[in-house]
Order: sequence, then structure tokens, then C-alpha cells
Amino acid sequence: MRPFQFLMLVILTVLGLGMRPDEARAQELSCITVSIIVPSAVGSAGDLVGRAVAEAATKLGGTSFRVRNRPRDIARRLLEDAAPNGCTLMLDSQIQVAFEILDKGKTDWRDFKPVALLTRTPMAIALSTGGPPPATPKGQEPEPPSFSGMLAQLRDKAESVTFALVEDPLEQMLFLRMEEALGVRFRVRSYPTGLARYRELVSGPPGVAGFISLRAAAARSKGKELDVLAVSGAFAPGMLPGVPTLGAEAGGLTFGIDHGLFGPRDMPDDIVKSLVAIMRKVLETRGVLSELHKEYGTETALVAGDGFARYLENLSADWTEMLQRQNNGKRLGQKS
Repeated sequence: MRPFQFLMLVILTVLGLGMRPDEARAQELSCITVSIIVPSAVGSAGDLVGRAVAEAATKLGGTSFRVRNRPRDIARRLLEDAAPNGCTLMLDSQIQVAFEILDKGKTDWRDFKPVALLTRTPMAIALSTGGPPPATPKGQEPEPPSFSGMLAQLRDKAESVTFALVEDPLEQMLFLRMEEALGVRFRVRSYPTGLARYRELVSGPPGVAGFISLRAAAARSKGKELDVLAVSGAFAPGMLPGVPTLGAEAGGLTFGIDHGLFGPRDMPDDIVKSLVAIMRKVLETRGVLSELHKEYGTETALVAGDGFARYLENLSADWTEMLQRQNNGKRLGQKS
């Protein structure tokens, strides 16, 4: 063997030893374009996460990623009918588990292949003020409402505070989990859309609590249109100084809207590994989630493949047991 040939053999052997097979195939997808189907409107939380991820993945080179917004039923059918080659994915939240638990979906998450959990976006718990308060003499400003004060009121008298809840299976499950962890019982008033609930909190009577985005909480609290009582994430965000975390009163409970990628049910594991490798690079890229973090508190929460499936299984079991423990009657059907 010639010296040059021997040297090349040594180099290739060393490179091969330093690279695992799944890493070598990390971005070898058969498609020119990967479609990420988002079953929500343009500008929604899922849409914003999907577009940030798709743009960063495209910049890696090779395969192009694009977001396609479709109604949920159409998104489901598109994924069910797609070839299992990694070219068609769906970005959705843990609402897939809520559909299963509440028996409100035509399919549950097991009809798809969990690829990777990507992000978590916390929420704020806000209290309506009934409009900006009248001016008071300096030094006589009333003590603002607090999360601990609201809980004390509820523990003294159940359902003494109204919680404005959207008719959304995921929000309902998160609300019940929060209520159980806090050991309180709100009076529930239901709204058909997030916009209708938001108008109630901003323009309605004082003393109504509800979930809103951190961005809306920061904007409305400046004008004293809302009192922001707590946030559902693990850390108090910089945009809401002095606002406590819900977990301080709820045994460390944290939650948010968790967005992840799903593929067709029969998608091979090696394609899942390839997609996970791409998503890992995306989420490690500086600045990919910076705007979403600044505006909404969105954080990276990468859990890949089987780990994502276990997360969904555990969530399904926890929520099933929670509903078995509780007797909620028709509370979640109470209209505004």
C-alpha cells in the first residue's frame, strides 16, 4: 500500500471512530422541503414558535423548512396521510393529551410519532381592576392585590373569586391542575375565545382572575388595567419585576404551553434521530428564541424521541388520576 493511501485510510478511520452513525446521518433527509403544519392561526403561540424554528433550521443549509397554518381537522388528516419520511411534521402543544383525557378529539397523540418537545411558554395569572383606579393623595395608595391574598380569600370561602376560563381543553386541564395544587376552588366563568376573555379582564368588573400572556400582562399592568398576581413558569421573568411564581404557593408547580413536533405514526426511528439532531442545533443557535423569550417568556425545553413520548404518557396518567380525584360537575360549562 502506498504511503498516501495508508495516510488517508488512517484519517478516515479516525473520523469514523469519532462520529456516531446517527450523527453522520443527522441532516440526511430525503426531502427538499419539510412542511411544519401548525393547527392554529398566524400570530398564535404555536405559529410563532414554528416560524422561529423553521427559519433557523433552513439557515443550517440543505433542507428548507416552512410553516403551513391549517385548521386542526385538516392538519390532523394531512399528517395521517403523509409519507413517514420526515417531510411532513406537525407542531402542536400538549392539547393532544387533553383531547384524549376529555374524549374531545378524533385522534390522540398516540396516532402520531412524537419527535421532540421544543419549548415551554409560561402564562401570567392576572386580576381585573375595573379600569385604572382614581388618583389618591400621595402616601395613601391602597395595597395592591396579591396572589397570597387571593388564595387566603378562596381558602376562607370557596368560589369567592371568579376565574375566566376559555373553552379550550388544554387551558381547562392546566387550570384544574393549578386549582388542585393550590388547594382552592374558584368560581368558573367560561368564554368562547381568548379575545372574549381578554376583553372581560381589561374592561369588565374588578376582581376576575384569568390566564394571559406575559406580554399582555406587562403591557396592561403599566396602565393599571390589570393586576398581575403570579406567573406559571419556574422563574419570575424580567418583564414583570416583583411578580412571584405560582410554584411558591403550589408546592413548586410549574406549567406552560409546551410545543413539540409530531410526525406520521410509522416514521422510522433513524429519521426521528435526524430531525432531533437538526432541532438540537436549532435550539443551540444563539438568538433563535430571543424575541419569543423577551416578549412571551418562551424557553427551550428540548426532550427528544422516546423521552417526549414518556412525557406525554406521564401527563396522560397524571391528568387521568386528577380527574378521578375531583368532582367538577358542570363547572367548566358555566357561560359568561
